[in-house]
Amino acid sequence: MKQYNVLVFPCGTEIANEIINSLQNNKYFKLFYASSEKVTYCSFRGKEVNLLPYVTDESFIEELERLIFTKKIDFIVPAHDDVAFILSQIENEVEAKVIGQSKAVNDIVRFKDVTYKLFENILPVGKVFKTQPLASEFPVFIKPKKGQGSFSSYKLSNLRDFEKFFSDYDIDDFVVMEYLPGSEFTIDCFSSNGALLYFGARNREKTSRGISVQSTFISDDKLNKHFEKYAKIISSHLNMHGVWFYQMKFDKNYELKLLEIGPRVSGTMMLNRARGVNFIELAIYQKLGFDVEVIFNDIEISLARALVPIYKHNVSYENLYIDFDDTLCIDEKIINTDLIKLIFQNKNEGKNTILISKNKKGNLSKILNQYGISQIFDTIIHISDCDKKKDYMKDNSVLIDDSFAERKEAHQAGHYVFGIDNFNILFKD
Repeated sequence: MKQYNVLVFPCGTEIANEIINSLQNNKYFKLFYASSEKVTYCSFRGKEVNLLPYVTDESFIEELERLIFTKKIDFIVPAHDDVAFILSQIENEVEAKVIGQSKAVNDIVRFKDVTYKLFENILPVGKVFKTQPLASEFPVFIKPKKGQGSFSSYKLSNLRDFEKFFSDYDIDDFVVMEYLPGSEFTIDCFSSNGALLYFGARNREKTSRGISVQSTFISDDKLNKHFEKYAKIISSHLNMHGVWFYQMKFDKNYELKLLEIGPRVSGTMMLNRARGVNFIELAIYQKLGFDVEVIFNDIEISLARALVPIYKHNVSYENLYIDFDDTLCIDEKIINTDLIKLIFQNKNEGKNTILISKNKKGNLSKILNQYGISQIFDTIIHISDCDKKKDYMKDNSVLIDDSFAERKEAHQAGHYVFGIDNFNILFKD
């Protein structure tokens, strides 16, 4: 199979991170990146980011077509709801194929009021208020008719809060519905022409900006039967094809109610990928005309994540010097695997890696051989305790060492120096 060019747009979202991580090591796909923001997380990963107008800009289609032609883009994977919606509207106008659901599906699920109306007699949907709720019906929950996740969504506890809020906002732009106080669930799905091929239900234990940062697969068989049933109904009714998800939440009586349906990759689909379901790969192969099937490891997995920093810097070097004791090897029994990653990053870039050590116990070779890493260095320099490492370092070099004294001497000699706590700024991703 030939290699295909895949554009991730916009490339600066959490959803984009999952798309990138799903495809970046697949030999059949070459990734390209685009954003409407000049500075994105993706540019910090050392990627070339192509600037596109916002999807609402009149010149968007023209500029997108130019990028598709210039980079020979085969597929576009949208990483934001607005982008997924717009691309579904114009897919027939551009040369690249869009990974996502059809225009007909997007026209429904992008709008919560339309979604609830369509499924109100098919799925359990929370009560939607057509008029101002009675005092006894509070609290209520309001959310934009057009929106995603929990953005601009609020709990209104009483009539006073209700009147105050809608004195500033147009009620016609919002859905007013019963407040659902229970647990929330996301069900990631994959379908083929309306037939459900896979569902993976997970809870949303903790969220940030609408993205699950702590999530666990549901192991309750009764719940999963409900989720599978509702997934099949949605998939069949909307003729889903490819990757999508939906969300539900318990009401005050512990009954499930529909929150939303998403026609794209969810921000935490990585939990499914962890057990073997790569939605983006599946969706592209499906677009290529392959009959895809889903297999996965039936294991219990939980996920927790935090903000992970990626650095841009002006450190340029040809030679990397690494100390051994308490830097590469901790307590003579643990190898610093992050340093191993950096060593092989250097090898991929054609840089020199030198192990430099004052090891006094005479077990340097033994430990290197024990862990099978004696051959990964371009040079191994074993010096005496009275020697100074800076005297063995070439120009344009970096030293990684746990010793402040060694770092200070190398720094005074004009080298970049890092401890075991901050050398990760040298990682490219």
